[in-house]
Amino acid sequence: MKPIRLIASSFVAVALALLSAPAASIAQGSEKISLIRDAEIENTIRVFAKPVLEAAGLEPGALSVHLVLDDRLNAFVAGGQRIFINTGLLRNAKDANGVIGVLAHETGHIAGGHLAQMHENLRNASAQSVIALVLGAVAAGVSGNPEALIAGATMGQSAATGSFLHYNRSMESQADQAALRYLEQTKQSARGLMDILNKLQSQEVLAAGRQDPYLRTHPLSRERLATVRTHVDQSSYSDVDPGDLLDYLQRRMRGKLNGYIDPPERTLTRYKADDTDIEARYARVHALEKLHRTDEAVVLMDILISEKPNDAFFHETKGYVLWRAGRIRESLDPYRRSVELSNGLPLLRFNLAQALLELEGPDTAREAVDQLTQATQFEQHMPRGWRLLATGYGRLDEFGAAAYALAEEAMLLHNRDGVKRNVAKALELLPPGSPMHSRALDIQYLLEGLDKPG
Repeated sequence: MKPIRLIASSFVAVALALLSAPAASIAQGSEKISLIRDAEIENTIRVFAKPVLEAAGLEPGALSVHLVLDDRLNAFVAGGQRIFINTGLLRNAKDANGVIGVLAHETGHIAGGHLAQMHENLRNASAQSVIALVLGAVAAGVSGNPEALIAGATMGQSAATGSFLHYNRSMESQADQAALRYLEQTKQSARGLMDILNKLQSQEVLAAGRQDPYLRTHPLSRERLATVRTHVDQSSYSDVDPGDLLDYLQRRMRGKLNGYIDPPERTLTRYKADDTDIEARYARVHALEKLHRTDEAVVLMDILISEKPNDAFFHETKGYVLWRAGRIRESLDPYRRSVELSNGLPLLRFNLAQALLELEGPDTAREAVDQLTQATQFEQHMPRGWRLLATGYGRLDEFGAAAYALAEEAMLLHNRDGVKRNVAKALELLPPGSPMHSRALDIQYLLEGLDKPG
């Protein structure tokens, strides 16, 4: 079985799965954006965002983080508390304050209701943009082609930079004011936000095609920059550093992204073997893995684990390195430990289940099904997860349950024929009144409603 992940902590391509339109149409005629999943980095962004969300009176637990594989500076919000953030911004921010400042600004847009104010613009937006951003929202599913990070995991660039995501200068000013207020309330520096804005200002003389997309959707003005600079000059917290924890998380995130995105030779040249900083060591792990220098990567991960034995993501990374090298059985213990230490993060459960299903035998199949059953309760919109669950049930000769899982996958992949075929099989084989049978009936009723004229 082929892998579903391409980097530790579930870096995987996201398929935009919509029942109403083919996913391929989303990217037609436009530049493609690739979305990735990574439990560790998503968790870091949530840690960064939590104080400003609370200061804004928003629920941090409702935040949905989407990582855009793009080296340009950009971040935007869409569909409620859903933040899209480019890997380029995460890699190029000087410190955690830069990322937090941008998150505070985007939180200002959410709290200010700016998305609702822009809904009228949807009347003039392309169908692809509406599907990708508003109706699609991002199904957070795994690509059907697990070997390709980008294949099938795209949406139009217009979804991020189209007219309906273009804030006016009044909205930008309001979001700035809100961001500065949140940062002040949480005793954090706005200097990072100022640095990002200064960097963007230097691009205003460039042609639009060469500008970072953030500049095109978040128009700058001298007044905006002056407001932020004045705040930095006057705030008592402007020289407050992010703190050891946030600084550590930022360097760790940057190392992981650099090791993943950059060619391994460049990474090993940039980060020397005697550099003991977490950014350097984490980047080197991923570079060594890509070069198939597995033993060296494992030794480095063992050192990191010895320093932080209760870090779930370090154990997951070790499991990933072993798994990528084909050392499946060796990967199981660190994968299991990562699930245990993370209190069962769904993406880490998927990692473990994937490895288990690459081994033969009913015991590993049952363990995989148990992991996938729990994971899909929280990550319900991952087509590949349902496919893996179907595989596990099939190994156990539970064909009704397998058909149900395939029906869920087909729903996410807008494959009506597949839904009808597998729902019929599930209803035939599953015990009436069982949870899966009831859900299969729900899917059948939904399809019947969609098929009715008018």
